Amino acid sequence: MNSYFELNNENLSIETLFESIPVAVALLDREGRHLVINHALAAISGLKYSDLVGMKVSELSKESGENIKRDFAFFDAGKYVPDHEVTIGNRIFLVSVKPIRNKAGFAFAEIAALTDITANKEIESQLAKANQQLNYIASHDSLTNLLNYQAYRSACEQLIILSNRNLTTYAVLFIDIDNFKGINDTYGHSAGDAVLQCIASCVSHSCRQSDIAGRVGGEEISIFLPDTDWAGALILAEKLRIKIEEAKTQFEGIILKVTASIGIAVKTSDQQSVAEILQEADIAMYQAKREGKNRISYNKSI
Repeated sequence: MNSYFELNNENLSIETLFESIPVAVALLDREGRHLVINHALAAISGLKYSDLVGMKVSELSKESGENIKRDFAFFDAGKYVPDHEVTIGNRIFLVSVKPIRNKAGFAFAEIAALTDITANKEIESQLAKANQQLNYIASHDSLTNLLNYQAYRSACEQLIILSNRNLTTYAVLFIDIDNFKGINDTYGHSAGDAVLQCIASCVSHSCRQSDIAGRVGGEEISIFLPDTDWAGALILAEKLRIKIEEAKTQFEGIILKVTASIGIAVKTSDQQSVAEILQEADIAMYQAKREGKNRISYNKSI
């Protein structure tokens, strides 16, 4: 009671109260006119305090004018207007609005508070980028930048589920670099790493945007091809075989050339898992090895 009595006798104006609020705040009528504001809001708009009072928010921002219409439509329907973000200049603000109602419950005005959250949004953005980088590191092979084995299998599982649901086909390529051990034994593992990076680049530049590729073994790379039949798989496999054969890896003044054996497996009605189709593609790849290397083999007749 004492606090109320003291405030009541101070004859505080609404303008004085608004100025004491530590964030930008405005009282707006149903037309979006600024009835009362504080200097913090004027500073955001870049206008003089005296010019801003009486001005409609739609004169400053078409979006804000539409927001006013939405706010009062929500108030009239008894709905809550959720907090939302607006960008003004190079700053981001969280906007909170509440209705001012008369004794009959009619919302004749609203009070809007704008809190500068730019710094928080920058931190969120930095954290999101950091998490994205961590996720990339966790899911990709550091040497080739292809998906690592676990991430590749997980992605394949999701695409197989999608294929089964949509009744579409898919194919898998299994690529093994021919005589790779000889490269390591003759020139060292650094040379082998350079060759792997070169082949991975060939794979990445040969794949469609919808394809996924992963390093699934020491010198083994697999590609999952959604919505791809035998003909499409063979076209990509042959294109890739030629590209690998023509590729040149420069290492310490030496040009290294390799070939690859490629196995193909395509979805069949009895395949149920990633392991099964990868195994079929792997078997087909070893068949290509036995047939003389630098060639393509497949698990069914075409």
